[in-house]
Amino acid sequence: MDEVKVLHCIHSLSWGGLEIYTVELIQKLAEKGLLQKVLCSAHSRVTEELKKSGIEVLPFPEKKLSKLKTARLIKNIIQEHGITHLHSHTRLDMWACALAKWNLPTIKHIYNLYMNATPKRDFVHKWLFSKVDALCSSSENILEDVKKNFPIAPEKLHLIRYGRKTESFKHDGLKRQELRDKYGARVEQIVFGTLCRIDPGKGVRELVQALEYLNDHELEKTQLWIVGDPTIIGKNSDGTPIFEGPSEELSRWIAERMENPRYKDHIVRIPFQKDYVSYIDALDVFALASYNETYSLSVLDAMMMAKPVIGTNAGGTPEQVGLHNERGVLAEPKDAESLSQAFRHYLKRPEDIQIQGHKAQQWSISQHNWPVTQEAFLSLYKSL
Repeated sequence: MDEVKVLHCIHSLSWGGLEIYTVELIQKLAEKGLLQKVLCSAHSRVTEELKKSGIEVLPFPEKKLSKLKTARLIKNIIQEHGITHLHSHTRLDMWACALAKWNLPTIKHIYNLYMNATPKRDFVHKWLFSKVDALCSSSENILEDVKKNFPIAPEKLHLIRYGRKTESFKHDGLKRQELRDKYGARVEQIVFGTLCRIDPGKGVRELVQALEYLNDHELEKTQLWIVGDPTIIGKNSDGTPIFEGPSEELSRWIAERMENPRYKDHIVRIPFQKDYVSYIDALDVFALASYNETYSLSVLDAMMMAKPVIGTNAGGTPEQVGLHNERGVLAEPKDAESLSQAFRHYLKRPEDIQIQGHKAQQWSISQHNWPVTQEAFLSLYKSL
């Protein structure tokens, strides 16, 4: 194929890790001169951010479209703009792209899988995955699950690691100390922290509950930072956010726990920060207690900043931390006591913070850099 023209499809109104990464991927591919357009909702933050970058967006006016309507729209775009490749980034988009290329065998379809691969081996999914020419994931573990759970040929599977802007992850000692002073971290304390949505599935409740299992001496040496906001599902007429019910309840629960005299000096709530790298830098140990995280970007970013990671033994996190705890410590999901044991590991062996952090930084930079990711996608497009 002489000229590749890609239509990215991302049918999402959210603005989380999936959407942020997809926007960055499209921007990075644009830097390489790839001819691409993006189909997304006019109401989405994705549209807003891509327009700022000068990426050609084809927004649909509705907040959401059915799979069939999206498929018809994609088919029209293929014919009007000479699209050669469809690149879907959510499950709904994958369905729509599969339907759109029903009678268009020369159109190639790439699907980025950002979620876990739960069993889908029925007749419908067999047809669906026959319309996918390449399935990409950043995780070896997820691709192994795909082989077991999806009716798709193994030769269609591609490991393409997430790209990260490695140059953005720079240590700033003065800023680090400024933030630690601001939030009252004492010299003798180890600051554990998480950067995530305040959502039950992220294991934030269990992280807070882990403090209950520390004795008074251990707690004195511990501070837990929680950086992030509850999940937003919309906005009120005055522009204030509408939070998802369980997330808002969890946020209130944390606030109540912070009023407890035993914990009030050891739990710090910090809103979402655009300059999140400085906040990672200010931590000693990063923690992500998600029940089943596919493959966390925040874990990668923490590792870029030479932080060891407390993660859960589920999803793609063991691959990141290392099955033998090379780059952190694995705890059991939904288990506050297990998380407390991970905290205790660093309280007893603070030297591991530097040792594991250095290994984490080396691994993340070697595995997750944009030049390699850009070349992998460009080569894949051309090879199909």
